[in-house]
Amino acid sequence: MSGDHKTVNIVFLYTELAGYVITCLETLGRKKGVNVTVIHWPVKSEAPFELPMDGPFNLVSRSNMSRENIAKRVADLSPDGIFVSGWMDEDYLAIARKYIKTIPVVLTMDNKWTGSLRQRLVALSSSLFIKKHFNLVWVPGEDQKKFALKMGFPESEISSGFYSADTEKFNRIYAKRNDTKRNTKKLLYVGRYIEQKGLELLWDAFLSLHKDNPKWELHCVGAGDGFESRMQHPNIFHYGFLQPAELEPLLLEATGFVMPSLFEPWGVVLHEMAAAGLPLISSDAVGAASTFVKDGVNGWTYAQSNQTGLKSCLEKLYAVNGDDLFKMGKESYRISKRISPDIWAGIAENIVVLNQTHSK
Repeated sequence: MSGDHKTVNIVFLYTELAGYVITCLETLGRKKGVNVTVIHWPVKSEAPFELPMDGPFNLVSRSNMSRENIAKRVADLSPDGIFVSGWMDEDYLAIARKYIKTIPVVLTMDNKWTGSLRQRLVALSSSLFIKKHFNLVWVPGEDQKKFALKMGFPESEISSGFYSADTEKFNRIYAKRNDTKRNTKKLLYVGRYIEQKGLELLWDAFLSLHKDNPKWELHCVGAGDGFESRMQHPNIFHYGFLQPAELEPLLLEATGFVMPSLFEPWGVVLHEMAAAGLPLISSDAVGAASTFVKDGVNGWTYAQSNQTGLKSCLEKLYAVNGDDLFKMGKESYRISKRISPDIWAGIAENIVVLNQTHSK
């Protein structure tokens, strides 16, 4: 913060909120001299987490709000900086255009650069459709930074560390896991039941190893369109959607975490499981894997959609003894420290404070 004690008004025009986002926003809202307002889309039915009733920031649902209503709400706040989730909400983009020449207007994006035709077209047309709305970008990691660079944003206008798990909460679980050191054979999956999450691939890989590993169990948490057609097996358990507090007993018992996504721009849950001290298995489609999974050290990655690769990772996990499993968990915990809500809040504040004259 600068030394003039000026209050900094920060507005987030958000799409889909999640619990970890709320924690980061609360951390930012508790910083001295920072006022935070979040305008957001309604919560998704397949992930109905509970929004806080009150807290250190203003939470505003944009349900039934017209573009003019949103614009007036933002104008009344006299923002010093605006953060916008992606470039798909036309109302948000219209508001961003009004402020781009006077304050930092930050595009937040988690799109992982893959080099697909669609992404190349986005990059080529960025100056016409994206860059005229934003003067800065905030991304989670290096693969997203590559996309921002391709879109024409110079490195000086790109910040990293956009996503963080509620590390303090999951670190408490890590401490409990270390105290108990249960010797279990339980795999954990947490995510939506939709095609892009690769659940059918996981179920098939798990069952293909079941005959030789009959004591292993797979515990799946989540909801979605695919829940009704879920795999039924005595060693596969389905819990539906759980609130964070309800998840803790499963985390304490889990041997390792599996994230088989076919498409996953980032995947904060991988950071959460690292912070809880779990060995990790992830497809390389997960953007966060390159940050939080170190092959052979705290887990393994495999090529997306490759069932043979996933089976190989599961077999490696099955073969690790108890002491080495806890060494892997300790390494996951260490790696998880790369980002936290405190670090996230500091980045958000600095983006606004240090770029006040960016467009003037």
